Amino acid sequence: MISAAKQIKSIMINNPGKIYSINDFYNLATKNTIKSILYRLNEEGTIIRIIDGLYTKPRYSEILQEYSYPNINDVAEKIAEKFAWTISPTGDTALNYTGLSTQVPNEFIYISDGPYREYLYRNKKIIFKHTSNRNISLYSNKISIIIQAIKALGQNNITDNNIKILSKFANDIKDELKNTTKLPFWIKEIMERIYMNI
Repeated sequence: MISAAKQIKSIMINNPGKIYSINDFYNLATKNTIKSILYRLNEEGTIIRIIDGLYTKPRYSEILQEYSYPNINDVAEKIAEKFAWTISPTGDTALNYTGLSTQVPNEFIYISDGPYREYLYRNKKIIFKHTSNRNISLYSNKISIIIQAIKALGQNNITDNNIKILSKFANDIKDELKNTTKLPFWIKEIMERIYMNI
């Protein structure tokens, strides 16, 4: 029988770039055993700890001749999965996520139904701000992101180009744009414009 250590090492080596937490290996061993295996693999340089409790095997780019690391949104989503939070990027993070802004923020902020938490990942802050669950659980993840991006732009600052970018982002969820009856009227109007552009 293959040991838990060999299985975990094999899984991570064969999935470079994917983020893992202890939760992903509960079927292989006890929590403490998994923790010690991941700690040992990190110490020997087989994998790296990207933040407390999250690990990855960096993907090597032959073109760039360097290792690449998971992006911040993937890290944030893995943190949320680990703690069973529902999250959505907000403010400048939502603008960056949807393509409305190419400026990379120094702080990546998410609304969350979990507690307020801050993490530091590759010199960037990941911040989770608590909000009531209904603000993010009424709609799908993509719709929630669009709502937050619209709010970040502001009611009187939505351009035709913004609508085009959001329409492209929402291309695969067109029908969902019609199911937004609980939103403020001005946001519903923007949703209608996005719908009409797809």
